Amino acid sequence: MKADTRLMKQLNKSTLRNILSQKRTATKPELAKYSGLSVVTVNALLSEMLYSGEVQESGNAPSGGGRPSMQYRYNYDYRTVAVVYGHQLEGRSYIHTLAVNLDGKKLWERQEYMEEIGPESFDSVLDEVFAAFGNTGLIAFGLPGEAIGNEVIINDFKGLEGRVFLPRIRERYQVPVLFENDINAMTYGYYQSKCVEGEACVAGIYFPRSFFPGAGLVLNGSIYYGASHFAGEMGAMYTPVPWDKLDYFDGEQVLHQLEEVLVSYSCIAAPSRFVLYGDFFTADMSRLLEQRVGSRLGGSFRVRVETSEKLEEDYETGMISLALKRIVEDMDALQDREVKL
Repeated sequence: MKADTRLMKQLNKSTLRNILSQKRTATKPELAKYSGLSVVTVNALLSEMLYSGEVQESGNAPSGGGRPSMQYRYNYDYRTVAVVYGHQLEGRSYIHTLAVNLDGKKLWERQEYMEEIGPESFDSVLDEVFAAFGNTGLIAFGLPGEAIGNEVIINDFKGLEGRVFLPRIRERYQVPVLFENDINAMTYGYYQSKCVEGEACVAGIYFPRSFFPGAGLVLNGSIYYGASHFAGEMGAMYTPVPWDKLDYFDGEQVLHQLEEVLVSYSCIAAPSRFVLYGDFFTADMSRLLEQRVGSRLGGSFRVRVETSEKLEEDYETGMISLALKRIVEDMDALQDREVKL
């Protein structure tokens, strides 16, 4: 019974949190109306959220002649999230580190090249974030690989593979750690910012050239991982030219290679659109791919292809969105841990 009561309280608080974070300000009667909770329940939960600092008073609402009601606003600076994501730039590993608040606003950022990336490579920059923002409640990594639980099972940075990196980061900073594959985050960011409501399936493919390409798939608003998080690992798939032999500056060879990949992908997953990331695309490549793939599929499936050299925008959007989603889910657990401390 006690566990059921606690769960209901967390669900009700999560409901208020979502409403306030979306509305930005609301009175107690408005929160009761929007949430369907009683004013008594809203009052009790707001008292806790005011005490923790998650919610703040925001002055009286305009009055129509009766007693004015206090407005409450969500404190987006209540928590900070550290986001670290990396990609290839000019053949080198380029790392972005951000500190963002719960509204996704960037409070701090740094970009730098890193060589020989291993378990300790991010310590100095994360130490700086935690020194500047003591309310950091989550670290989110976007890197070219996959992780399940405490183990990095696949990674282009071989020094991160195994069971050392993620447990070490969690122990050092005492906060939850999210690990997301680079192209999954890019595709999710693209979906969040550029897709229309109702698009069920969007595919992204990243061609870093220095490593094998990888694919991401968003199904009904969620990243599809497959068994053992292996979905999208393209290194072993059949292609006319082995990936490490492909001349990315031979336009016709690249077109033929990508035509085969997109035809296969369309037959299996049938995404409503592809977004292709790389630094070698020419202006008319997306149009040519749409024509060739459409022709191969006999006109029975319309292919929409977009190419992009600016992956940072979608990558960053995806990582911030995933990090904020996770920290909001973990908010009550974080608060309980702080009370115990």
